[in-house]
Amino acid sequence: MDIEIQKSRNPRQPRTPAVQRPQLHWLVYSIVTLIWFAETPPANSRPNEHLKISPSIRFYAPNETLKVWVFFVDKGYATQSDLRRAMEQYQSQMPDQARRRRVLRAHRSLPDSTDLPIESRYIAAVLQLGGALHSKSRWLNGIGLEATTAEIHKIARLACVRAIEPVRQYTITPEFSAHGSLFPRAPSPDMGLNYGESNAQITQIQADFLHREGYLGENLVIGLLDTGFDLEHTALERVDVIAQRDFVNDDGNTADEVDQDDPDQDDHGSVVLGVLAGDAPGQLIGVAPRARYLLAKTERVSQEGDIFERQIEEDWWIEGLEWLEAMGADVVSSSLGYADWYRFVDLDGKTAKITIAADLAAQKGMLVVIASGNLGAQPADDGPGLRGRITPPADGFNVLAVGAVGRDGQAAPFSSRGPTFDGRIKPDLMAMGVGVRSIDTATRDGFTTDFTGTSAATPLAAGVVSLLMEAFPLATVEDLVNTLRMTASQSDNPDNIAGYGVIRAKAAYDRLLDQFGHTGHPNPVAVQPVADLLQTVLGRLKREGLLQNYPNPFNAETWVPFKIASFEQVVIRIYNLDGSLVNVLELGGLPPGDYSEKHRAAYWDGRNLYGERVASGTYFYVLQLHGEIHTRKMIILE
Repeated sequence: MDIEIQKSRNPRQPRTPAVQRPQLHWLVYSIVTLIWFAETPPANSRPNEHLKISPSIRFYAPNETLKVWVFFVDKGYATQSDLRRAMEQYQSQMPDQARRRRVLRAHRSLPDSTDLPIESRYIAAVLQLGGALHSKSRWLNGIGLEATTAEIHKIARLACVRAIEPVRQYTITPEFSAHGSLFPRAPSPDMGLNYGESNAQITQIQADFLHREGYLGENLVIGLLDTGFDLEHTALERVDVIAQRDFVNDDGNTADEVDQDDPDQDDHGSVVLGVLAGDAPGQLIGVAPRARYLLAKTERVSQEGDIFERQIEEDWWIEGLEWLEAMGADVVSSSLGYADWYRFVDLDGKTAKITIAADLAAQKGMLVVIASGNLGAQPADDGPGLRGRITPPADGFNVLAVGAVGRDGQAAPFSSRGPTFDGRIKPDLMAMGVGVRSIDTATRDGFTTDFTGTSAATPLAAGVVSLLMEAFPLATVEDLVNTLRMTASQSDNPDNIAGYGVIRAKAAYDRLLDQFGHTGHPNPVAVQPVADLLQTVLGRLKREGLLQNYPNPFNAETWVPFKIASFEQVVIRIYNLDGSLVNVLELGGLPPGDYSEKHRAAYWDGRNLYGERVASGTYFYVLQLHGEIHTRKMIILE
């Protein structure tokens, strides 16, 4: 060692006096030796094995049992052709609701590798080396495993393993209390808009405007990730539940079960569902009472009587999210967050596994609405636990993080605050989270106005998102996120206490109406702002050009409305995403006027120039007037 150090010395540097050389040699020798021991992998391991294992679990005792994520390098396909065929097969088996959502709100019909299952040979190879399998994530291409440190080091040697990281756990205190009730008469069989004491939470975010316009959530699927759900309350009797899944106990029942759940396990989720879907005129009307629901239980509230602690592993939440996406959910509402093991530096939108999964959901056209957290009353610091800050997955880029306000519209002191570590404004939106009306879970027909926390604000926001999706079926996740931010109460001056402000559903609706020029309910016909309906101004149309086709999306046939200000030879050309001409609609010479009605609009039967049915997907139709090109999109869904 001493010789190597001497040889490496730059000869141009002055020599150290002889009396200091032994001290220098011992100092350098000590440093090098220390580094060598710190960096040398465990015996009989390979360098890449050592690097695959997270430093936080690398040096545990060999017999210590840990819960970890094992991530794989790929999905096991030998060639790109094999991978492409697998994705095509997945697409053919994809539920119609999921395919429709992706085409409409993500502008993508083809799946990608994240949709494909984990390679079974990889899982088998891991389990042969030891450990117990707890969960799988297609999107993250990994499995949750309980194994000893010695087994983890063996697993890391597998060529198919990319990385091994710890599964973390957290504890939080309950976010709400539900006590005191009122007992109403039996709910009316018909939906009414008598909000009763739920009026304040509905009108503050202008959801009543959307209700009056006829939007109640029909044809939309909302997924919930929560503690469980009891559907026996009278206000929930008519909720349209497509399916439910308990990821904590691995069964199909999300209500409390005596042998596996502590009492009141399902209270929190049931109250959240009441805010969204409750139907009890005069007492409680949910924001989206006519939506269809998918219910996922992903959190254990208490265990063996300890009702003041919650403990969950992130993989339950991720598994639930993937299930909701595969089942066709349009919107996800989750009043859960994870804090204790993260630091501020982790709030960058790309560190927490649940945040990564939430943004992947957005890429697949599914908007995730999440509670920002209830840590705002604590002074923020950079230590573990995220005191005073938002909690993952609220730090996602296209995730809507929701904070809580009181009836006066002022941010509640407990509502968690931003920014993210990379400087983005959070929370995104605010809704009522103090004294929110919902069901009283201690009764079968009672109600309470004691629901408090960002958990209460989140379903209100998710409901508005769903109603806007119903109104504007072509709006993408990005369209909706940006519109809600830009129309909230303090969008001109956002901050990290209340984000962009309280949701203003009417303003969002008006902005989307300007952007898309149509709605999807109750009649999918072209609609323009009132000022644009004037036929002529001094003998000319106020605006000419293409309007949105209707119905859209469509199957088999659609009508293309337009307006012209002078006599024109009208030719509408239809193109696919590759820019190839699909068909030409020649209408001949037409006088100036509004050609919006079916008997005047252009008609297309969904066939190409050769009379063949075209495939599902996005198409563009183009009209040229006075040298100006007018273009709009249409979507075919078989």
